[in-house]
Amino acid sequence: MKNITEYTLFELEKDKAPQPTVTVFADLNYDYIYNAPPLVENREVIIRDSSKNIAGAGGYVSCGLAKLGAKVYLLTQLGDDEDGKLLYRDIESYGVLNDGIRLVEGKRTPYTLIFTDEQERSARQVATFPGTSEYLNTDFIDYREYVARSDLVYSCNYFILRRLREEIKFVFRFAREKGVCTSYDANAGDEWDSPDALQTLLQRIYPLTDVVFLNEHEAGYVAGKGDLEKAIGSICPQATTVVIKLGEKGSLARHHKRMYRCSAFPLSETVCDTVGAGDSFQAAFLYFYLKKYPIELCMILASANAASTVQFRGGTEGQLDITGIRSFIRGFSIHDEGSGIISIERNSL
Repeated sequence: MKNITEYTLFELEKDKAPQPTVTVFADLNYDYIYNAPPLVENREVIIRDSSKNIAGAGGYVSCGLAKLGAKVYLLTQLGDDEDGKLLYRDIESYGVLNDGIRLVEGKRTPYTLIFTDEQERSARQVATFPGTSEYLNTDFIDYREYVARSDLVYSCNYFILRRLREEIKFVFRFAREKGVCTSYDANAGDEWDSPDALQTLLQRIYPLTDVVFLNEHEAGYVAGKGDLEKAIGSICPQATTVVIKLGEKGSLARHHKRMYRCSAFPLSETVCDTVGAGDSFQAAFLYFYLKKYPIELCMILASANAASTVQFRGGTEGQLDITGIRSFIRGFSIHDEGSGIISIERNSL
């Protein structure tokens, strides 16, 4: 077993590779998060605290990439209502370029209501108004000009962005023609157990995807039930890289047929909010992947970004920049155990 903490820090400090350019074709909205007990029929609950945060899987990934230093174009549609106009300006303050965002006259912007108890001691209750996300497609913009100038095209939310999911294959095919990397995260949904619902994903999107992200639940449906460490070899065989997010258990990856496992960062603090943690993981993984870091380091640095995110309310406030990642991992010891296995432990005081 070899301690690679200093090696990881050294790679971050000496990195002079050009900043990547990424086009994100996905959703954007506000999360309205209410700290309150679970809603119960015929009972009024008291909201103890609330916040309004930039959100949507596309929003989280865009902000995370931009904070690390990537040039990010977000292609999406919002309503021309108050939320839409605020989001259009707000996303730019996070460093995300907004010239690919269209405000649709007379339409309403998506939003999500989240009721969560303190430290998420009970399950979150979530309700989403899809608004303009419901009919987001490729017609509103010439995506080719954005894709052609990018190093990566990312999309997501298979079960929410239903029109886009039927057309993202054209975007990914064009990206492939231009030598641009592609990445897709299907995200959560209620139809993972339906082969018919997954047909487009498995037959039209994944074959054109270079980097596939799944969580443990989703990977089980793609691979069939069983040991994911064994099954990951058969998941999305056309993809260069498949990453399975395991939450507090860390992550698995397959890259060019080699397998990797990385533990999560053990936190001494109680988790505040897991909203957006997986998207923050993906943002950091893709950023360092595009900068051609070894896969083990991509997983370590992605895990650090996710661990920081869960200590804050909402999915963007805890995202780290490069200085923040260096500072964060100094509190831990990172070990290469061989055979692609990385373990992480908290330094004792």
